[in-house]
Amino acid sequence: MMNIISVAVDRFRNDERGSMSIELLLVVPILVWVFLSTYVYFDVYRVETNSVRATITLAEMFSREEDVDNTYIDSAREVLRTLTYEEANPDVRVTVYRYRESDKTFRRVWSRQRGFGTNLNNSDLADLKSAGRLPPMDEFDHNIYIETRTQYDAPFNIGLGPFVVTDLEDLTFTSEMVIRPRGPKLCFERDNGTKICGPGGP
Repeated sequence: MMNIISVAVDRFRNDERGSMSIELLLVVPILVWVFLSTYVYFDVYRVETNSVRATITLAEMFSREEDVDNTYIDSAREVLRTLTYEEANPDVRVTVYRYRESDKTFRRVWSRQRGFGTNLNNSDLADLKSAGRLPPMDEFDHNIYIETRTQYDAPFNIGLGPFVVTDLEDLTFTSEMVIRPRGPKLCFERDNGTKICGPGGP
């Protein structure tokens, strides 16, 4: 009896016959999933890389200016949208701040945002300082803090495990950069023509 079972098992194990249609039915969905997963996986990093590069570009733009206004902020958002290949406008916030030696704090000079909801304030700067995200600076210097936020929607819902949101829906990339103005300071010109420059600089 054992010999019969052993022979049957060996015969089953060594049998290489099969139905191509059944094998195709089993393998093709796996191959399609692997292909789409690979595409989405690299697409995520492409969008993230573009977001970082766009933030650096915006930082360079603002660092070369001496005066900006609301039109310039709107144009910067449009540049960000173009560089990140977004159909909808991504978010951008620009904050110029200084260091106050008397109480060792960072103080906002001006802040303008598009899409973030609120401008950056002194309390936010204190939190950034505590987190070590603002570099040290001299009292009479100004720094520009650029923040961008882009939304990513995966072209295919394939459920990538390594990501927190496995279907990659509503995945947000936030980039930030601190840069020093090439001139003495970066001022913001209001619609009425008055400028916000703040103390510091020559």
